[in-house]
Amino acid sequence: MSSKYGAVPSASAVVTGDIMVEVEAPATLSAGYKFDAMYDGQTFSVTVPPEGVTKGQRIAVPFRPLMPTAEGTGEWKDGLCGCCKFGCCHAHLCCAWCCPVALMGQVLTRMKMSWLGNAAVETEYRSTFRKTLYVIIVYFVLGLIFATPSPELTKINGAYVDVSPTAPTWQIIVNNVLNLSFGLYTLIVLTKLRAAVRERYSIQEECCAGCEDCCCAFWCGCCTVAQLARQTADYDVQRAKCCTDTGLEPLPPVLTV
Repeated sequence: MSSKYGAVPSASAVVTGDIMVEVEAPATLSAGYKFDAMYDGQTFSVTVPPEGVTKGQRIAVPFRPLMPTAEGTGEWKDGLCGCCKFGCCHAHLCCAWCCPVALMGQVLTRMKMSWLGNAAVETEYRSTFRKTLYVIIVYFVLGLIFATPSPELTKINGAYVDVSPTAPTWQIIVNNVLNLSFGLYTLIVLTKLRAAVRERYSIQEECCAGCEDCCCAFWCGCCTVAQLARQTADYDVQRAKCCTDTGLEPLPPVLTV
């Protein structure tokens, strides 16, 4: 018998002759029950001992990391249009539609990449989501400052004429450069991110050889980043969150014994 919970329990090391870890039970479970836990960034299976456990009880178990099941399979978990797989109100889908660049930052963090879409060391990728949010904030603030007037159509002599104030040429140029820069940033980084995910999971291009990643990022960035989010997380095991660095529910803190 096995079960999956909203958050994968964490584990802490026990200094013994064997590789053992101490795990906190996520619920009151009977003997033989199995659940997943995480230690040192690796997921492993825990079998409840014969006497059973109560919620919050810590038990020492052998640390045997699970072999990856998704990585290297050469397949996507679901299609580009599988956005509603976990429901229309799932956190990853809401984030993909309302602010896809923020979700992109979360997936970059999972992939240990920088906000520019490059491989990064731990001290760098842990700030990826925050830097991505800075980009979004700067874009929207500058967008409000340099926004050009919206068209105001008035019917004159049977024809509609735009009577809105004419923005200065420099303002139009700055506004266009700002929009172009943000669009290019999103396109380039999302293309690099999708390529990195395909490489990790050994997924080959199916069409548009050599430019599939760019085409997906360009024509449907929302669906693309949502698919990458589902590919790099198991939402059946760990709940999605909109405002965490990884877009996943934080794991319980590790206690040193």
